[in-house]
Amino acid sequence: LFLFALVCLVADTAFLFRCSSSTQSAAQLAAQSGADAVDPHYLYGASVCTPPARSPCSAAIVDISSQDRQGALYSFQRACIQAGDQSAEITQPRGGALKTADDPQNPDGTACASDGCRVVAVVTRTVTLPIPIPGFATTVNVRGQFYAAPVVGAAQAQLSCTGGAWVPAPPPSH
Repeated sequence: LFLFALVCLVADTAFLFRCSSSTQSAAQLAAQSGADAVDPHYLYGASVCTPPARSPCSAAIVDISSQDRQGALYSFQRACIQAGDQSAEITQPRGGALKTADDPQNPDGTACASDGCRVVAVVTRTVTLPIPIPGFATTVNVRGQFYAAPVVGAAQAQLSCTGGAWVPAPPPSH
């Protein structure tokens, strides 16, 4: 009985390790996809003015304009969620098809946000243990988190980011 319990524990631990690694990789891909979708004009400090411009413009060009937004998601969030869900192979509760950015992302799914300097992606999956141990939970939530910053060429290096809160706050940590 002891050896059987030990085999179950080893098999479940190895399975969780593999699931955790793939979820972390999905979070990395999601954050990088979201960062790639950020409008690079914002990173250069470009601004948009409505004519006639008599004073210096202050409205930053970011990817939150109405044409870049579909529903409740910014373009960087849509790219981030789509990459995270597909990479982690998160399926819809009914039907077995992979989730899209328009599907509810709870309890399994990808959450994406930004602080104006970098994109954070959190991928959460509920996995069923291959050999459940009687008396213990048969499912476990696996979570991966990754940050990525948009990278574009510039005339000179910047040592710090001065981005403002132009997008939703990062997801809460658990």
